[in-house]
Amino acid sequence: MPSENTSASSSSRIYGLDALRAIAMLLGIVLHAAIAYKISPEPGWPVDNAYHSWILEGVYEFIHSFRMPLFYVVAGFFARMLCLKIGEPAFIRHRFKRIGVPFIFSLVFILPLSMFPFLYYRIFILESHTVSAAWTLLFHQLLRWNGMAHLWFLYYLLFYYAFMMVLMRIPLPAKFRVNFGSFWQVLLTALLIALVQVLFFETPSIGVYTGIIPHPVIFGFYGLFFLAGFQLHRHAGTLDDIRKQTWWYLGTGFMLTAAVYYCVWVNPGNMSTRPYGLQVQQTLTAFQTVFLVFGAMGFFLSYLNRQNHTLKYISDASYWMYLFHMCWIAGLQILFLHSGIPGWARFWLVLILTNAITLLTYQWFVRYTFIGKMLHGVRERPGKKTDKITAGALL
Repeated sequence: MPSENTSASSSSRIYGLDALRAIAMLLGIVLHAAIAYKISPEPGWPVDNAYHSWILEGVYEFIHSFRMPLFYVVAGFFARMLCLKIGEPAFIRHRFKRIGVPFIFSLVFILPLSMFPFLYYRIFILESHTVSAAWTLLFHQLLRWNGMAHLWFLYYLLFYYAFMMVLMRIPLPAKFRVNFGSFWQVLLTALLIALVQVLFFETPSIGVYTGIIPHPVIFGFYGLFFLAGFQLHRHAGTLDDIRKQTWWYLGTGFMLTAAVYYCVWVNPGNMSTRPYGLQVQQTLTAFQTVFLVFGAMGFFLSYLNRQNHTLKYISDASYWMYLFHMCWIAGLQILFLHSGIPGWARFWLVLILTNAITLLTYQWFVRYTFIGKMLHGVRERPGKKTDKITAGALL
């Protein structure tokens, strides 16, 4: 039985979790690219009536079920690891530099660009205005507070770091542990998450809230996963147990995904009209979430837990790509609304072009500039000395 912080993995670089964090970020781009083309529209988002796909509905529900919980589990793990490694004062400075400063930078420079296509869609397409009045209204609205859009996850992360600093001052019994490498303990964890969803939420899946004051229930829900990552690092030796359970967790998660998809297919957006229908889907989704989170961790620890320069580059780029993707996703979805492009091809074009633009802008304008230094630390151009290894740039 591994004891607290006896494993080498508690303080050394874990390539599998670095890669997993990057993939979780990039899956957000896929998820947002699918929204305009899925069956159930999302409020405020462009809707393309030329093409609605059950497959993309399934892709959206699948990614949405586990992506942010997974992100916060990994964030909690790396946060405790980094704090113990460099100390509390250095941790605060490091997190402000890697999370706080990019958050403020993005609020000022990226958020207006991100909101522009959504406001354009609402004012020019959904509402009736003259062209001059529409442009005036759009720019006036841009100067107002429109929420944080996709930046909310950084905002919540800053709060979680603050709570973690308090938690680390509380002596916790070494015997207090949850072994996420035990199928039955993961099952009990899923039961707890299901109970939270049934008692505190009125929707099958967990939404987002982008206001300045965090939504207490949503904040608490994702905080549970950050806490799970924190607890996982306290007994980091259980990572090997999780790895051994990879296919049990993934298999269970995929079966639950099929069950959730069936619920959506039978009653899209209308589960609450059937007795206990909402609670059934919430329970299935909660179990799906937990098993996919730890199944994904096991998979990356099993097969991608080694140094890989391509994955390291993707990990570096993913932060910028996610911060900068929203304006391109929504803008291209709107651009293609009345185009002659076949409906089935629009999703792929939106996804490919967005990834290409954000990756190229990262390479040309971010990686070796002050922005890259802010996001992940200094990276030397090829031909110069080897890059400094900066573990956990985001997390």
